[in-house]
Amino acid sequence: MMYAHRHAHGYIFEALLSPLRAGFVYGAVAVVVALVTELRFLFIDPAEIPDWVLTVTEGFRTQLALAAYFFLGILAALRTRPVRTDPDVPYRSLLLRDCALASTVVAVIVGVTLFVVTALNATLFADEIRAYARDASPTIVTYNEKVAGRLSNPPALPTTEEVEKSLQPPVLRDLGRSMFDLVLQALLLGAAGALVGALRGAFGSGRDPEELSPSTEKRRRPENGESPQE
Repeated sequence: MMYAHRHAHGYIFEALLSPLRAGFVYGAVAVVVALVTELRFLFIDPAEIPDWVLTVTEGFRTQLALAAYFFLGILAALRTRPVRTDPDVPYRSLLLRDCALASTVVAVIVGVTLFVVTALNATLFADEIRAYARDASPTIVTYNEKVAGRLSNPPALPTTEEVEKSLQPPVLRDLGRSMFDLVLQALLLGAAGALVGALRGAFGSGRDPEELSPSTEKRRRPENGESPQE
């Protein structure tokens, strides 16, 4: 049974990815999230979807997208294993470095995507966004008023003009903010990936998976005379 456990443990490690590959895989998923979030006006018709769905989408899309990017960065760090080992460097240090690299790659891919999409929204898609804002704002305000009517002391509600203004397309000067967001995301996700690497090293992933893989055990068995334990 111990041999079977080590055998399964080895296969789990062999399923892990290099830091760059893990970053690109989960970064591609994050790109899909970014495109769906930022180009929603291309496939959402405010007159066709329920008012509460539209209101929630516009009210929480940024927070949900950021949470998705963070989650995907953490997944990339969890699926990473060092591929370039150095006998003079502890494996835990390599794990921390490569987990941080994988999460940073996710952040950079998302940041570049958001930079390009911001440029497109400020130029090519500006008219479509204005039309979307003009159609969506009355529906959002109507739903907010309906919900506020159920409260005994409702808060002040934004007007249709204020909601429409908040949905307007970005301008070209917002590209500078996109670059700042890219750097900030890379720092935050890189730090989160490093924390994941440190935790993996502290709780069971501190050994080189090559030492745990079934193929390595088979090569070593004739030399040390180990036999599988039932």
